[in-house]
Amino acid sequence: MEIELNKIYNMDCLIGMKAIKDKSIDLIVTDPPYLINYKTNHRNNKSDSNCSVILNDDNPQLIKDYIKECYRIMKDNTAMYMFCSFDKVDFFKQELTKYFKVKNMIIWVKNNWTAGDLKAQYGKQYEIIMLVNKGRALFNGKRLTDIWNFNRVSGKKQLHQNEKPLDLIEQCINKHSKEGNIVFDGFIGSGTTAIACINTHRNYIGFELDTNYYNIATKRIEANGQETIRT
Repeated sequence: MEIELNKIYNMDCLIGMKAIKDKSIDLIVTDPPYLINYKTNHRNNKSDSNCSVILNDDNPQLIKDYIKECYRIMKDNTAMYMFCSFDKVDFFKQELTKYFKVKNMIIWVKNNWTAGDLKAQYGKQYEIIMLVNKGRALFNGKRLTDIWNFNRVSGKKQLHQNEKPLDLIEQCINKHSKEGNIVFDGFIGSGTTAIACINTHRNYIGFELDTNYYNIATKRIEANGQETIRT
C-alpha cells in the first residue's frame, strides 16, 4: 500500500500508518477516542449518527499503539496536538510521556457546558489539548497562553458529535507547521483537519474507520474545491 498526500482512507489508522515512512510527518493534530464510551443523548432523532457510540471509545490499547506509531512517523523536532478529556487525562499523559515531552495541557474553553449530574457536578466547559514535542518544536509567531477560547460546533452546523472548530484546528496548524508541510490525523472524523490544511496550504493524510463519517468528510472536501500545496 502506498499512502498518497491529500487523501483520507476509510480504514483502521494503525493498519494504514504502517505504510507511512519513519520521520516523514511535519505535524500531527488529532482527536482520538476519549475512552469514555461517549454518545450524545441530546438529539430528538435517536437514529442520527451523532447518537451512536464512537468506534473504539473503549479500547485503551488502541491509544497506546497509536501514540507509539505517531512518534515513529513524526520528524525530529516536531509537535503533536492531541485532544483528550479530563476523565482520562492521566492515562493520556502517562502514555505520551513514554515517547514525547509534554509542553502544555492547553485548556480549550467552549461557549457552552455539559449537563451531566446537575445536582452534584459543575458543568464542564472545557476540553484538554495535549501539546507534545518530539525533540523541541518551535512555534511560529507570537507566544500564546495555554487558555484557548473557541466556540464549539453545534446545531445544524455539526457534522460529527465531537467535531472540533475549524479555527481552532487552523491555529494548531499555523503555530507548528509551514506551507507545504504534511499534517497527519488518524481519527479525522468529518474532515475538519483536512479542511484546515486546505485553508492553510498544507498537505494532509487522514484515516477514518467509521464509513459514515468518512463519506461526510469526503463530500466536505470535494465541496471545498481547493488544492493544497505539494512539496
